[in-house]
Amino acid sequence: MTIATKIKKNNYQNIYRLFFEKEKLSKQQIAFLLKLSLPTVVHNVMELEATQKIRECGQMESQGGRPAIAYELVKDAFVAIGIEIKSEQIKCAVLDLFGNIIWQKKEVLLFVKDEHYLIQLAHLIEQFILDTGYTQNKILGIGLSIQGIAEKNGQFMLYSKAFPCHQFNIAKLSEHINLPIKLFHDVKCAASAELWRNKNLNNAVYLSISEHLGGTTIINNQIDFGKNGFSGALEHLQIYDNGKVCYCGQKGCLEAYCSLSALLQQDSKELFFTQLRAGNSDYQMRWNLFLTHLAKGLNYVALMLDRDIVLGGKISPYLIQDDLDLLRKKMEAKATFSLDNINIQIAQQQSNAEVIGAGLYFIKHYLS
Repeated sequence: MTIATKIKKNNYQNIYRLFFEKEKLSKQQIAFLLKLSLPTVVHNVMELEATQKIRECGQMESQGGRPAIAYELVKDAFVAIGIEIKSEQIKCAVLDLFGNIIWQKKEVLLFVKDEHYLIQLAHLIEQFILDTGYTQNKILGIGLSIQGIAEKNGQFMLYSKAFPCHQFNIAKLSEHINLPIKLFHDVKCAASAELWRNKNLNNAVYLSISEHLGGTTIINNQIDFGKNGFSGALEHLQIYDNGKVCYCGQKGCLEAYCSLSALLQQDSKELFFTQLRAGNSDYQMRWNLFLTHLAKGLNYVALMLDRDIVLGGKISPYLIQDDLDLLRKKMEAKATFSLDNINIQIAQQQSNAEVIGAGLYFIKHYLS
């Protein structure tokens, strides 16, 4: 690539990126902000408009004289699809270039342990694609969020309680779907969505407290996969010798004490937290014990990783500052070092985190 070609490419990309930062722009504004000549801007704006990446959106506010034509980003010029796979249902969402859900749908699909499940899944995804109304050349890719640890390149599963690993091989799905597909651990998807939403998050431990517990680590604004893909799997941190049996077969795992399944027993989330906030002593005792177990696990995490802690998952909409204060107090009571600089926070992305995070991989790749 010649120097002149590189300059042209950089100008085009810089102008396009500017539309992600500004709601609307005129050619004159672009020239001023990027210090480019007006003819260069005009040429690139025409090219972006011709490829339907931007469009006219009226006029800029007049500063005296004839108002300039305004342009805006076509947010769904390209889209990504996120799919959340559970044992009894499939959720599909279409994300625009800002990572916002612009279409979503759920369908029942019961998991069965035979080779036909992937074929059924592929047909359902094909129908989802048709239902979205977007042609394949507009779809950047499909991300699958699943309750299991995926190989770091997203091609097959390493471990899952819910699904046999051999069932999920992307090569098999790709025989039916002619689009890029990647497989992701649902907790890493949720953490990715949190990173996208919370621009101040840099180095942290993300803990998803849902029906099951899951964790992952964030290093320099990136999800850490480790060497094999299971970095940050805090759910299998063994906090007690000969403790409760975990689904993994070991005893004393954090999962057995700090998942919603362990906390709620037969209650719904709504009932449990309604009773807790109303001052019911039985529920307060259960919550206090839950936080004691969680503090024990997070103390190990603080010692090893020394970074902020984000609490996400289905529990996050029910958490309040008093819960964080009590958790910190319990951690500090057993901590070797000061926790003053460790921030414990509630996740900002509290709904659809898994399905958003699954699709975000392709949005990020496109924007990079």
